[in-house]
Amino acid sequence: MLTGMILCMLAVSWVTGRGILRILYGEKREAFCQADFFLTGWVALIGMAQASHLLAVFGRLSLQACTFLLGGAVICLTLAMGAVSFFAGRRGEGAPGEAAPERAWKKRLLPVLLPALVFLTQAVFLLTQSGACLTGDMTLETVTSFLDTDGIYQVNPLTGAPYESGIPFRLKILCLPTFYSVLCRVFSAPPQTTVWQAVPCVTLVLSYGAFFCVGKALFPESRKRQACFLTVAALLLWAGSYAPGMDGFGLLYQGWRGETIRNAVLLPYLLSLCLRGKWKSVLLCIAAEACVVWTLYGAGACLFVAAGLAVSRQVWDRRKKQTEKE
Repeated sequence: MLTGMILCMLAVSWVTGRGILRILYGEKREAFCQADFFLTGWVALIGMAQASHLLAVFGRLSLQACTFLLGGAVICLTLAMGAVSFFAGRRGEGAPGEAAPERAWKKRLLPVLLPALVFLTQAVFLLTQSGACLTGDMTLETVTSFLDTDGIYQVNPLTGAPYESGIPFRLKILCLPTFYSVLCRVFSAPPQTTVWQAVPCVTLVLSYGAFFCVGKALFPESRKRQACFLTVAALLLWAGSYAPGMDGFGLLYQGWRGETIRNAVLLPYLLSLCLRGKWKSVLLCIAAEACVVWTLYGAGACLFVAAGLAVSRQVWDRRKKQTEKE
């Protein structure tokens, strides 16, 4: 069940992301890779979860109704994006990397063996650890309350009693607890499995994909340098797991939290998109961050990073043009 849930989320993300990138960029997709498909699709899933969550909260819908709403939206979008990719392929566009000439598999696989080994150790750690760091986090309790009451924010997860004065709006608008509750319903999975294992594993995969995209943007012509960059990033994540507040700690102990998704997935992916000048996808990352991070706890980091990189790129381009003229 756990493996099936992880593979299903990744497969839906890949199909959806591939179609979205075809629509956004058409034939100008040479700078994208397979990791972009997964990451773009996951951002789209977050957006659909946010839309369904807001409709359920303000429309006072039950969790069951929200499940049908989000499930139907995901199925329709996946089928539509799959059709876009299929018919585009029939026209002979092909996908990035699929029409590449045959190369020696050893030259392509050997450089990524070390980061793959580090990834496997982290995945095994996530799947076998007996618990997670729950200090100050109530995601599991919130998801459990949603499932027990078939409603969204109907009762206080600490007391089990109805809210007396409601909850802060900055918390109520975030979609992750509802998204995780829907996953529990769809896959008939216990909340502990979904929140503590399935989602962190997906976050780990996407984090590696995001850092791979950064390496590809920095070293577009060298696979060895890309692999070295990914290896260093993977080792730093392990090294950073020793204390709360570090990105590695969040990835290995709190992979379901919005802050972790923002720091380990959205920010590095946004960096790679800015380096490649893919500003349409940058806007998707900024919107996704607003769906998963508390509005008063660091939200807007993606926007500020994108703005800073955009300004830096403009300054660099102007100086380059001036140098060429001289």
